[in-house]
Amino acid sequence: MVAPPVRVLVAERDETVRARLAALLTQADGIELIAAAGDATTARTTLRRRLPDVVLLDLRLGPLGPVFRRPAVLVLATFDSDAGILRALRDGAAGFVLRSARRNELLKVVRLAADGHVVLSPDASRRWVSSATRLSGPRDERLAQVDRLSSREREVLIGVGSALTNAEIAEKLGMPEPLVRDCVAQVVRKLGCAHRTEAGLVAYERGLCRPG
Repeated sequence: MVAPPVRVLVAERDETVRARLAALLTQADGIELIAAAGDATTARTTLRRRLPDVVLLDLRLGPLGPVFRRPAVLVLATFDSDAGILRALRDGAAGFVLRSARRNELLKVVRLAADGHVVLSPDASRRWVSSATRLSGPRDERLAQVDRLSSREREVLIGVGSALTNAEIAEKLGMPEPLVRDCVAQVVRKLGCAHRTEAGLVAYERGLCRPG
């Protein structure tokens, strides 16, 4: 049985960016672009009537609903983004992706978000998260907790911070994927994070991952 396409709503104020993202998504197999909205009213109406799986959201449009849970919301980021993205992540956004993301990068993150993963775009995490972590609030306790992780847990955390999926971490470390999933959950809990995205930010701030 062929899986249904991932239904995506682009909600982006900038016309040029909106058109570029729409073109990339339209050309992709297994993805259906249901709308490309340039204002909050259109985006909210589409969200309510068309029920997308993933929303690519420009935070300047404001929240489209009460929570960032379903559909999965990927925040569209720039290099001068501020704490608004971090707040969205803590409120349950599935992750973020650069407006300038390459085609393969964009499609990978969209598909992961549709499958229920909390994801960091590799391009964004390497070039943006390292500075954004300065805005992440209380940190000393979490950074200290990193040093209390086992060597295997630290390796898994590095994978999370490097924007690898559980399957990619499993292949890299030679671990069964279910064990990686359990280890990720344990690391998130030990660090006192809300989800793996926040744990990835901690990995960057602790210096386990480097941009570039």
